[in-house]
Amino acid sequence: PVEFDPAERAGILTHPAFLALGAYAVHPAPVIRGTQVLSRLACQDFGAPPPGAEASAPPDIEEAEGTNRERTELATAAPECAGCHRSINPPGFAFEHYDAFGQWREEDNDLPVDASGEVMLWGGEVLRFDDGVELAHQLAQSDQVKDCYTLRWARYATGAQLEASHPGVTLLQSGFRADDDVADLLVEIVRSELFRMRSVEVTR
Repeated sequence: PVEFDPAERAGILTHPAFLALGAYAVHPAPVIRGTQVLSRLACQDFGAPPPGAEASAPPDIEEAEGTNRERTELATAAPECAGCHRSINPPGFAFEHYDAFGQWREEDNDLPVDASGEVMLWGGEVLRFDDGVELAHQLAQSDQVKDCYTLRWARYATGAQLEASHPGVTLLQSGFRADDDVADLLVEIVRSELFRMRSVEVTR
């Protein structure tokens, strides 16, 4: 067993394996990391990027100037990009203390790392943080994240692409918000009509 510094690591989001998935060969990829967090944890789907978006990504070379955050901000500053990246970039920047391999760093290109930010989730919750550890703790307390977690478990358990507005899902979400116990959530899913019954269309 390995003990990590709690000021540097907080759960799966700060594990090197997860962080390495959100990186290029040389530099971290805040856009990928931010999209993963919002999509997987908050159920915010931004859809496919516009054509040519990959071509405008910051250069993934060791000789790149400035910090990774500065290069990403510059690459996503165009008006046609800013709408989505206003939400995507901040949670991605929260993990700038971790390099492309998920290793902790205080500096990027000999400059201090700035991992602070603020993001408003689609449900209206505002998360403010100084780094990925703070963001991870705030996400764990977020009602929108709890609702997304419940929805994904309900879909997995039933094998059905349930809508977030389904009455059975909203009932489970309400219980999980109040209880915040994963084991209890799984039991409630199995007890629910969603799991025990399947509606079918009758054709005549």
